[in-house]
Amino acid sequence: MIDDFGLMNLDIEKCRHLFEILDSRESRKSTVIVSQIPVKEWYDLFKDCTYADACLDRVLCKAYRLEFKGESLRNQKF
Repeated sequence: MIDDFGLMNLDIEKCRHLFEILDSRESRKSTVIVSQIPVKEWYDLFKDCTYADACLDRVLCKAYRLEFKGESLRNQKF
């Protein structure tokens, strides 16, 4: 599970590490990515277009996307 994806930009080293993780898991293991950043903005987080293409291809190719809207549960009073 990758939580809070997109809180910081991905320099070339982080891009490489992310690619290695995603590539090693592709079609073998599930990977859950949680982000507050809309998927359409993920490409801009990468400092390298080649890694962006490669990573997002592996993530989005067979993905199930769940997009939630509304107020954060942290703001609700129980």
